[in-house]
Amino acid sequence: MKFISPSLNIQTEISNSIYLAFQTSLTPSEIPINICYPKYDAHYTSPIALAISNKLSVDSLHIAEAIVKKCSQNPQIAAQWQIKVFGKGWLNICLSEQYMLSNIKILEDFLIEGIEYFQGFWVKSHIAMNDSKLPEPIQQYAYARCCALIRLAYRENLIPYEYQSEIINSPTTPNQRFTDPHEISLYMQNLAIVEFLDLDNKISLVPITPKFRSKLSRSLALSFLEFYDQCQIFGVNREIALKRLSLVRITQKLMLAIAPSEINYYMYL
Repeated sequence: MKFISPSLNIQTEISNSIYLAFQTSLTPSEIPINICYPKYDAHYTSPIALAISNKLSVDSLHIAEAIVKKCSQNPQIAAQWQIKVFGKGWLNICLSEQYMLSNIKILEDFLIEGIEYFQGFWVKSHIAMNDSKLPEPIQQYAYARCCALIRLAYRENLIPYEYQSEIINSPTTPNQRFTDPHEISLYMQNLAIVEFLDLDNKISLVPITPKFRSKLSRSLALSFLEFYDQCQIFGVNREIALKRLSLVRITQKLMLAIAPSEINYYMYL
């Protein structure tokens, strides 16, 4: 399955709603959107109504309400996310749980250039031994924990050794759900990394520097370690364990993918 960015979908729908309501054209990239979970009771937030209020000479709250009304008229949106007005015109967006769970499967199956599956783990297809560097301590620890959990899951026969996990091959069941906010935090952080990597493969006006990649890598490591401290994997319901292991395997892959090219994680496998 092809990865389709949730944030790009949201930006596109908000852009279309602004055009329908106010006959003002904005490209999806002009719609600011930020991950706000778990700080706020939403997954994304956008200040676009406040940003264009002066331009349109319309109160920001009225703009936000018009956007919500137009978006709510699209039945396809309701199955994926809900949008509400907050405060004086902020837009808060909540992804549906089934949409997030289906995206876990896509994220685990998402192929990234330069990363391949080998003997049960994601690895860099080319390792530059010359000039290679170790990751920072927090990334080292997070990555090593990912690998240790995956090895233990194989040993306990929780997941098969093949490329795709059981959670991908089996349909999402109605009672499957997120059981801890740290699962969602790690999911959102991984989602942000994949969206960044997807952008990185396109022409961008913003230079993608090793320093910026290192910053994203640290953020992912921190989210994983909070998840690791709070979310038990072994000795819990199998369905919960598989979902959490999928998040671990996604994290292991994306820590490799987001790291600057000279960073070498191979010794932690």
